[in-house]
Amino acid sequence: MARKQLTIIEAINEALDQELGRDERVFILGEDIGLSGGVFKVTAGLLDKYGEDRVLDTPLAEGIIIASAIGCAMMGLRPVPEIQFTDFITPAMDQLVQQAAKLHYRSAGGYSCAFTTRICCGGGVGGC
Repeated sequence: MARKQLTIIEAINEALDQELGRDERVFILGEDIGLSGGVFKVTAGLLDKYGEDRVLDTPLAEGIIIASAIGCAMMGLRPVPEIQFTDFITPAMDQLVQQAAKLHYRSAGGYSCAFTTRICCGGGVGGC
């Protein structure tokens, strides 16, 4: 049986679409991911299909994007935050390293922090 050939962008879009359709707790958030479909069009079509409650365009505030995802994950949601380019992750490193990565242990297992962060790298656009 021949496998369907996908680009990495198509594969990520399909995976996000499948998870959004499978689990109502999953939502995505990030800069320009809704109306414009993201800088590389990875989230194209998802806003139309799932609406503004599940595909959230955020301000240019990487630390707040990750901090919001942590809070939502603590409450049982399954956020998928996107940081537009790797170069812009620095403002969110405290949230990732000191909060998200340690929350389960710092709360003696009282909280989990399940989320997947997407960070774009490369692509040849010279964004950073």
